[in-house]
Amino acid sequence: MLLQPDTRPISQEQLVNEVKGIYAGLVMVEKKCVEICQQQSQSTVKLSNEQWQALIALHRTLLHEHHDFFLASQHPTASPALRRLPAKYAMPARMWRHGIHSFLELLRHRLPYSLEHMLSFVYLAYQMMALLMESVPAFHETWIECLGDLARYRMAIEEADLRDRETWANVARMWYNRASDRSPETGRIMHHLAVLARPNIVCQLFYYSKALVSVNPFPNARDSIMLLFNPLLEAYGLPSQNPKKEAIVSKYAKFDYSLVTAAGVLFTKGFIHDYCVHVYLFASELDNHIARSGSNWKVQGTEVASGLISWILDFGSEESFLWGAFRAHHDKLKGTQTELLPANVASRMDHIAKEDSHRKFWMDNELSAADFRQVSPSAGDQPGMKFTSSEQVTSYAVPVWAHTVAIVASKVGDRNILPFLHVTLAFLWSLSYVPGGLIYLENDIPWAKLVLSLNTLSRSGVVDARVESSEFPQQQSGTGRQLPEDFLIRGLVWAPFYFPPDFFEGQVVDEDERTLELPSHAAPRAERCIWLGARLASLNRYITYNLTTKQFGCTKFALSLPGHSSMNTLHVLAPAPASERDVSMTDV
Repeated sequence: MLLQPDTRPISQEQLVNEVKGIYAGLVMVEKKCVEICQQQSQSTVKLSNEQWQALIALHRTLLHEHHDFFLASQHPTASPALRRLPAKYAMPARMWRHGIHSFLELLRHRLPYSLEHMLSFVYLAYQMMALLMESVPAFHETWIECLGDLARYRMAIEEADLRDRETWANVARMWYNRASDRSPETGRIMHHLAVLARPNIVCQLFYYSKALVSVNPFPNARDSIMLLFNPLLEAYGLPSQNPKKEAIVSKYAKFDYSLVTAAGVLFTKGFIHDYCVHVYLFASELDNHIARSGSNWKVQGTEVASGLISWILDFGSEESFLWGAFRAHHDKLKGTQTELLPANVASRMDHIAKEDSHRKFWMDNELSAADFRQVSPSAGDQPGMKFTSSEQVTSYAVPVWAHTVAIVASKVGDRNILPFLHVTLAFLWSLSYVPGGLIYLENDIPWAKLVLSLNTLSRSGVVDARVESSEFPQQQSGTGRQLPEDFLIRGLVWAPFYFPPDFFEGQVVDEDERTLELPSHAAPRAERCIWLGARLASLNRYITYNLTTKQFGCTKFALSLPGHSSMNTLHVLAPAPASERDVSMTDV
């Protein structure tokens, strides 16, 4: 038997004194780091290699002090009060802000002279975060996001080797996706993924929009999204022969350019005429674009479907009726009675309350549209006029969304449109959970086109018992348990009304396989679409489902609605003379 050295258990008093001592030293080093970074950010004097190395050593010391503080406060014998100290004093945030981020920004602003030192510090900080991930799991989510941020910095400064740049972009994406798994409703992470989506402007629009219409939106994305919109909006305002305009327009496909520019006009509440110009170009390109895209439309279709829904929600504006309705109903169902319960029990109770509320609302067969708010019809192209309200934005967004749904749903036999169809039907079903939500949009929804698409779906591999049940059609295992688009729409403000509470628990598709489109996805995806159609039919208002023939149909009421014809009101008129356009004044 090997002899072991004598070890004395550390007392609570000793541990407290240790933590206090470390914290005192940490605050001194932190103060010094803050002072130097502030001084250097206001100075233009070049630093020598020795000075940069001294600054790196100082920040390394601060990181080590933080590491010691976390280890001591999270010691196995530490009391609950001691363990709460890092959160109480916001230590993870302070470490990132003063120990890493401020210095990285200083290094970034001194590029290219500081390149070697910046690389050195990024690797140093990355190693420290990886160490904290292993040794201090209590703040696992924070460390994951920090690792993503560091990988993004490393990607941003790599200009010589594009392969290295892409490698680091993928590393950052991996960390952010892991962070999203742990906090799927956090819009901030979607904002980070939007930055990594460059130069794909449709993908950028999807992630920026998602950051704004997540359950927990990220308001700062309202500023960041302008980095996407500004070049396109500025180029559109230039004369047609301007080289800068030609460079921007030729850089992107017409479909991408028109969609994202239209979103920019809507987001900034620009000129209605400009919006109409771009959405008409988008609508005219849509059919051929889907055909050209082939299987790529499976991913982009999901992004477009989600993006257009964010238009309807006016990008999460507090004035938006539907956005407010989703938020209010979400809060109402959550209530206060479940706050003290374990997370899994509270989630189950929220689900029961959600289903109960839904059933009671739709049991009323005398629902009259006159008793509910409905989206206002758009006033068509109005040269010289700007968007002035959230309600107006929605009234112009809905016809474009409905027209897009009608075109996509009409592409019978094309399996590439199924993710778009799935997301659209899931949104409609989620709307039905918000009292008056579906009625708000019912006049514009192309019910007949959706019925056509549902009736022509291949039922190969589809289990009738599952699609005709009220229970969500979950595969118990295998590739179809979660579909690629499930991970893209997860966390959106309307998604909790669609997914069961335990849908992303237990057996979850591996990270590397989530974006893979497999032949085995066809049956589960068709099954979901048909199930959603059957669920919408159960509302007894818009569509019907025959259990014998397995066919869908429109109700007389649905056939009496205008459908998607409102897009015709957006036909483009001649632009107003410059003298008649709105003039904005800025106080100087």
